[in-house]
Amino acid sequence: MPAERTPFAEADYVIVGGGSAGAVLANRLSSDPGVSVVLIEAGGEGRGFLVDLPVGFLNLLMRPEHDWSYPQDPDPTLGGRSWVWSGGRMLGGGSSINGQVYIRGVRHDFDEWAELGATGWGFNDVFPYFLRSEQWLGAPSQAHGSNGPLTVTPIRDPHPLCFTFLEGCAQIGLPTLEEYNDGSDYGAFLSQTNQRDGWRCSTEKAYLRPIRKRANLRIITDAEVETVQVTDGRAGGVVFRREGQQHTVSARREVLVCAGAMGSPALLMRSGVGPADALKARGIEVHCDRPGVGGNLQEHSASATSRRVSVPTPNSQTSPLDLAGHFARFFWNRSGPLGAPAVQAMAFAKTRPDLAWPDVQLHFMPLLLGTTTVDPSVPTRMGMPTVSAVTVSVSLCKPKGRGRVVLGDDLRPRIVHQALGHPEDVRTLIDGLRLVDSLFEAEALSSVVTGRMEPAQKPETDEQWMEHLRASLNITWHAAGTCRMGSDPDSVVDPQLRVRGIESLRVVDASVMPTTTSANTNAATIMIGEKAAELIRLG
Repeated sequence: MPAERTPFAEADYVIVGGGSAGAVLANRLSSDPGVSVVLIEAGGEGRGFLVDLPVGFLNLLMRPEHDWSYPQDPDPTLGGRSWVWSGGRMLGGGSSINGQVYIRGVRHDFDEWAELGATGWGFNDVFPYFLRSEQWLGAPSQAHGSNGPLTVTPIRDPHPLCFTFLEGCAQIGLPTLEEYNDGSDYGAFLSQTNQRDGWRCSTEKAYLRPIRKRANLRIITDAEVETVQVTDGRAGGVVFRREGQQHTVSARREVLVCAGAMGSPALLMRSGVGPADALKARGIEVHCDRPGVGGNLQEHSASATSRRVSVPTPNSQTSPLDLAGHFARFFWNRSGPLGAPAVQAMAFAKTRPDLAWPDVQLHFMPLLLGTTTVDPSVPTRMGMPTVSAVTVSVSLCKPKGRGRVVLGDDLRPRIVHQALGHPEDVRTLIDGLRLVDSLFEAEALSSVVTGRMEPAQKPETDEQWMEHLRASLNITWHAAGTCRMGSDPDSVVDPQLRVRGIESLRVVDASVMPTTTSANTNAATIMIGEKAAELIRLG
């Protein structure tokens, strides 16, 4: 049965995915009234109390109406453990379900992109696009923009132990940074957040909600794109399914794929752009043999260390009376734990003094979300152990290991990844965990620590630390790199984000990063959307 044409079935630009980059493109491209834009999103509107409430993301993750929940093959380096890899399935994408930490990465991240062939993507090149996206509500700063759609603000009500964390970092040699989004790459700091008046500020709220009445923009939700239509080496539109019916939208100028680090390579492969042998094995007609599609997958593997503390934390404040107080504080002045990001302070650190760049990121949480080795006698409420506790998680800034996104039997993305598959990553994580141990032993934190939680006993040898890693290692949902940008013929997209070998087709999201940023990837993905919009307008 042929696909049905749908109203607004032809447009200059067809955008697949209304997430952190796709929403930016829809806004910027449709600002020209002479251009028509169709944005197609598989999920819903990206609105609602749980989306807007800062802590609400805990109730959105792993729910199919909000989260793609991509499956992973068992990881042999972790004894067969595997994770579900989250991806926002609604307008706003990851920016609608993430922890709202606004962090761009460091200067070296983007300069490295340029060195690897992503011409025009060095730090000085991309910095103006970060500024363009931002409406900064902190003290005036040349590191921030003031007229952009995306509200960024200093953390509103940090837990008192955040300052203890900063003091402890200073005691082990990590300076306190008043500003970290200027490209700084060493030190500790309080988090900046994507919030507006204490509520989440996603790209749906920032970029899409104000422009929904534009006559030249149509947004189609609850519509999953199945393939990009490729004819004679040119992308001419997309086929999508909505309410059980198949439809097409034609693109007069370009198709812009913004489906994320898992969704974008999968869509390219379903459309016949990818490793030829793998596509033929799935019965897919090959339009362009592009072996790099789906490869180069990078993720910030992380491991947490937790301690009991003498200061009250949200774990010890989960009774009905406590919760009533939290809601009262939030609705009164947007303060308290309901309005704070889970990661309230962070640091870039080096595990060896001779390193040119930090190799680990520390994430401080004045709470304990759950562990693998907590004493079973400790009661829990709402999935949280009811003890006063804090967590410092250590993650890789620049993972050396690489995974791959492949097509499963249902032609949906499946992840193949080995978190501990590269010996340098193992060494860095073990050294990072030792660094965190020394942080907890510094005077500032040791003065409030009352006992160990995870690991329950202090590891002494590398093998003991390795045992802890195999049990505790997790991912941070910062997938990137699967449609690598570069100037070499093996790259998937060129520095203008055009897919090599196919005309009128670009990829615009975290999948184009040659290497992942040293920190959370959302801010950089929004920047990619901003820069891509200008590249497209300039032709």
